[in-house]
Amino acid sequence: MGEFLGYLGPPGTFSEEAAIRYCTGQPLLSKPYFTINQIFSAVENGEVKMGVVPVENSLEGSVNLTLDLLSGGSQAKVAGELLLRVQHCLLTRPGEDITQIKEIYSHPQALAQCRTYLYKFIPEAELISMISTAEAAELVGRSEGKAVIASRRAAELYSLDIVRENIQDEPSNITRFLLLAMEDAPWTGLDKTSLLIGLDDRPGSLHAALGVFACHDLNLTKIESRPLRGTLGKYKFFLDLEGHRKDLKVSRALEEVQEKALCLKILGSYPVARQTLL
Repeated sequence: MGEFLGYLGPPGTFSEEAAIRYCTGQPLLSKPYFTINQIFSAVENGEVKMGVVPVENSLEGSVNLTLDLLSGGSQAKVAGELLLRVQHCLLTRPGEDITQIKEIYSHPQALAQCRTYLYKFIPEAELISMISTAEAAELVGRSEGKAVIASRRAAELYSLDIVRENIQDEPSNITRFLLLAMEDAPWTGLDKTSLLIGLDDRPGSLHAALGVFACHDLNLTKIESRPLRGTLGKYKFFLDLEGHRKDLKVSRALEEVQEKALCLKILGSYPVARQTLL
């Protein structure tokens, strides 16, 4: 029995596509889970060696649940990233008349990424959110008068017809996935570090923290705020920066930021994704 990579299932999701591509040529078997929370738990409990979770999309922004789980009590580390080009298809049961479709099912992110097409060509259809694109495809495969936004693989798995391909609002629709493990990745020389910082609610606190990275000539590739739960107007900040936590200038910068922050959590260092998976 090989080791497992957990992904957001069921089979036919874009998360599965990312998992399949990562597992190619590696001694890992993909294993579906039905929530992002379950993937985090599976990594922490040793059910899987690694997990793959979506963290942001080029059209719709961040996956807040993933960020919140990373910032909570999870001991899982970010050990890698994958970039997947997402191409959405409109699928129906064989023989369905698209003009008679009354309901369109999919994951909320997929529905949002295709809103222009849906409003223009199927404006009367009700949009119904489901946990995953694959679960929606399975439902549509056994129902009349419904359509789903999902992948070509979902069409094959659930015996659906492809009515229209590439219906996303922008042709360059990329989802970034994080690889989770109990240890992050060793230094490669082309790395990225993700971290979380909490700051005092006072003038200049964010400027002072970010200024440390500028002084050490470190490039920030992402900064995003999330509210502190239960406290209106106070925020935590997620940062991605170029470099590994073991790089001298990165480690020195983190030491200085630690002195200015209420808290600092290194989420992991890992190789930069060098290409987008098709």
